[in-house]
Amino acid sequence: MQSFQKFRRYEFWFILSAFAIYITRRLFQIAVRFDMDVELAEQSTQNATADIFPRSIHDIWQSLASYNHILNTIFPTIAGGVLFFLAWAIFHYMAFPRWKSKDKEQSLFFIYLFLTFLLSLGSTFVYDYFKLYWRFRLDSSGQIIDFKVYSLFRKAYLLSNTVAFLIIIVLYEAAAQFYYYIKSKLHEETEKNFQYLDYLLTAFLAIAILLFALVGQVPILFWNGGLRDLVFATIFLGTIYIAQEIFVSKVMPHISQLRSKKFSEGLTLFLSVCVTGSLVYNVVSLVFWASRGFSHVRFNLSEFVIGFFVMVFASAIIAFLRNVFFKEKIQLTTLFTQKTAELSSLRSQINPHFLFNALNTLYSVSLKENADKTADGIQKLGDMMRFMLNENNQDRIPLNKEIEYLQNYIEIQQMRIAESDNIEIKVNIQPTSREIFIAPMLLNPFIENAFKHGISFRNPSWIYITLTSDDTKLYFKVHNSFHTKSEADPEKDNNGIGLENVKKRLDLIYKNRYSLDIQQSEQDFFVSLTITYW
Repeated sequence: MQSFQKFRRYEFWFILSAFAIYITRRLFQIAVRFDMDVELAEQSTQNATADIFPRSIHDIWQSLASYNHILNTIFPTIAGGVLFFLAWAIFHYMAFPRWKSKDKEQSLFFIYLFLTFLLSLGSTFVYDYFKLYWRFRLDSSGQIIDFKVYSLFRKAYLLSNTVAFLIIIVLYEAAAQFYYYIKSKLHEETEKNFQYLDYLLTAFLAIAILLFALVGQVPILFWNGGLRDLVFATIFLGTIYIAQEIFVSKVMPHISQLRSKKFSEGLTLFLSVCVTGSLVYNVVSLVFWASRGFSHVRFNLSEFVIGFFVMVFASAIIAFLRNVFFKEKIQLTTLFTQKTAELSSLRSQINPHFLFNALNTLYSVSLKENADKTADGIQKLGDMMRFMLNENNQDRIPLNKEIEYLQNYIEIQQMRIAESDNIEIKVNIQPTSREIFIAPMLLNPFIENAFKHGISFRNPSWIYITLTSDDTKLYFKVHNSFHTKSEADPEKDNNGIGLENVKKRLDLIYKNRYSLDIQQSEQDFFVSLTITYW
C-alpha cells in the first residue's frame, strides 16, 4: 500500500512536469511563429510596389495593435493549463478515490466533482476569452497586406470545450485505473520477469506522455477530428461496461426469483444506467452540432430509443457470456484447490513415514557399530532433515539436491547392512551439470520400497539403482530382490502405501509427461520411471 501511495506521488510530479514542458514548448513555438509571420509581412511590404497597394511597416504593426502577446497568449496559456491541471488533480486524487471507496463521506465526492467541473469551465473560459489569434490579410494578387486579429470565443465553444476537458479527465482516469490493475497483478507474481514487465510498461507510458508534451498539440477546437469519435465510442462502450457489471452482480444472482425485491431493484438500476448512457450520448451529440454552428438542433427520440435498446442487448449478452466463463473459472479454481490440498496431504504422509524408518535404522546401527559410524549416520540424517525442511515444501527443486538426498539415504541404509556378505548393492547415480528442476520426494519412495522388501539377512538379496538424465527427460530404474514379510511384521498391511502416493503425485504434477512401469514376481521387483521436465 505504501509503495502504491509513493507511486501516486511520483505520478503527480511527473504529470505536473509534463504540463510545464508542454506549456513552455507551446509558448516558445507561438513566439517563434509570431516573429516569423511579422518578418514575412515586413519583407512583403518592402518588396511591394506602391502602385499596387501603398502600405508600410507601420501599417503592419498598426493591424496588430489589438494583440498583446502577454495578455492574449502567455497569460491564457499558463492560466488555462494551471486550471486544467488542478481540475485533473482534484478528480484523480480526491473525487474518484472517494467514489471508488464508497465511504461515508459521499458529500465530499460531489463537492470535489463540482469543483472539477468549475475548474474545467474556468480553464476553458480563461483560455478562449483572452486568447487571440492572427492571420494574414491578402490582396487580390495574393500579396500580404497586414494582419487580422480575431477570437474564437463562443458560448457554444465554451460549453463543448468544457465537456471535452471533462471527458479527457475521465479517459485519463479510466486508463490510469486499468494501468493500476495491471501493475497490481504484475506485483503479485514472484517471477522477476514479471517485475521487469512492470518497469517496461511504466517506462513506455512515461515516454509516451513525454513525447506528447514535447511534440504533441491539443486541438484548438476539440470537437474537430478524431477526438469526437473517441468521445462517442467512450460513452457508448463505457455505458455497456457499467451496465453489464450491474447485470452480473445485481440481476443474474436473483434471476430465478423474478418477483423478489432484489431482482426488481437490480433490473431497475440496470435499465437506468442504459437510459442515462443513451441520454448522455444524444446530449453530447447535440453539443457537438451546436458547436459547429447549427442553431436548429433538436433531441432525436428515435436515436435515443435505438441507442437504449442496443446498450441493453449488448450488456445482457456480455453478462451472460461472462457468467459462463466465470463458472468454468470457479470450477477450475476449486479443482486446483482440491488438488493442492491432496498434494499437501500426500507429502505429510510421506515425511513422517520416512523419519520413522530412518530413526529405527540408526537405532539398530548404534547397537551394532561404534560411535564413529553412528555419528556419521546422524550427520547424514541431519542433512536429510534439512532437505525435508528447506526443499521438500517447494514445488520444484534442483535435480542435484534430490540426488544428494538419495545418496544420503542409501549410505545410511548401507551402514545397516555393511556386515552382510549375501547382500549386493549397486548404485549408478549420475549427477548433472545442467540446471534441471523436478518435484521433490518422487524417487525416494521407490528406493525405500527396495530396501524394505528387497533386503533379508537370511536369504541372498540385491538392489540395483540407476539414475540418468538428458536435456529433456529423467530415467530412473530400481531392480531388487523381493522377500515376503512374515505375518508378525507390523507393517505387513502397509505395503504399497508409499508407491500409491507417488503415483498420485505423478498424476497431479506430471500428467501426460511421465511413464511408470512396475513389474513384480515372487522373486524380484522392478520399477522404471521416465519423466519429461517440460
